[in-house]
Amino acid sequence: MVDFRIAMDNEIPEKFLGSFKLDRSENFDEFLAAKGVNWLLRKMISFASVTKVFSRAEAGRYDLINLSSKKNTSYRNWRLNEQFQSEGFDGKMHNVRFLVCLRVDCFVLTTSLVSNKENALFLQIRFEYDPTTESLKETHVRMNEPNDQPETYTYTVDGDTLVLVRISGTDRRLCG
Repeated sequence: MVDFRIAMDNEIPEKFLGSFKLDRSENFDEFLAAKGVNWLLRKMISFASVTKVFSRAEAGRYDLINLSSKKNTSYRNWRLNEQFQSEGFDGKMHNVRFLVCLRVDCFVLTTSLVSNKENALFLQIRFEYDPTTESLKETHVRMNEPNDQPETYTYTVDGDTLVLVRISGTDRRLCG
């Protein structure tokens, strides 16, 4: 089990703040096919425009906006380790919390569906910054599905390009 002690003084590294538009995808169709997404939907997804925006809001607060041609989502004016509610890509309200842990420079987004049901989806999105490789790792874990494999993505910055690499080999390049 991972140690999630909170370190309130950590921040998102400055170079990951900004607006990054999808430039190209490599092996993304194969990834979606492996996830069981049908051909027509895969084609629709592959043509979608995607922009990811990390920014500072007020002092000690951040905004994260995911812009796409299908649906936009935004987490606005959040503070590390502070829970709030926001709508996800699925159109449902989620409890969301970004955490910073001491293990590595990292911050964690924990999100769960707002529901009184016992079997509600509980998704944790965790971001870890590795100063050695200057990379930001994003891991999605479905907390109430113990047999489900986590999905891991790694971000690096190459010039003005945010490079997003899926651990399974799917690469997406987002340009700043």
